[in-house]
Amino acid sequence: MKVLALFVALLGTTALGAPPDHIAGHYVLENAREMGSELLLKPDGQFEYMFAYGAADYTATGKWHVVGDTVILDSKLPATPAFKLVRSSDLRSPDVRVWVKGKNGAAIPDLDVSLTTAAGEVTARTDRDGMAIFPGATQPKSVVIRITVYNKDSGAVTLNAAHTDFTFEINAEAITTVPFHEEALKIKGDTLEMLYWDKTKPMVYRRQ
Repeated sequence: MKVLALFVALLGTTALGAPPDHIAGHYVLENAREMGSELLLKPDGQFEYMFAYGAADYTATGKWHVVGDTVILDSKLPATPAFKLVRSSDLRSPDVRVWVKGKNGAAIPDLDVSLTTAAGEVTARTDRDGMAIFPGATQPKSVVIRITVYNKDSGAVTLNAAHTDFTFEINAEAITTVPFHEEALKIKGDTLEMLYWDKTKPMVYRRQ
């Protein structure tokens, strides 16, 4: 988890000077097991957020303001989508190949890929080269790429049935950004209560 590194960075930021009011500052999630989270409310109305649980690390930046007894968060969302079909071609191959790469061109292994063809649905997993191969598949109709650790998928992407080779690009920032939209955190003394992750049980962040 990246909690310690972010903690040090946030301390460096808040040490620059006292915030102009009693709400701005550095907040840390308390009494949470197997997870870590921090929120920095900057005096200029910007915020930084991180949440780590298991193998998944999430972040967000954006604007915050106060309405009554709540802090309102609005994230700055990535400009490009999480999944994008960047090219496809007919390689005259007896197999269908689906490639998954990052924005920097690096292969992304161990992703589940479901391909729907004229004969039905088949599944495969990307290898170390970021390729999922479907031997003997013909007339591809659509594909779904799943990132299980983040509970995200591409949805069904329509394919050119005459093609056999497809390359997708994943925008990791779009996967890991928490899309806060008018997210209200209740102010209670020196703590903030968040219901984003669990509507039935607030997560309590205490000001440091």
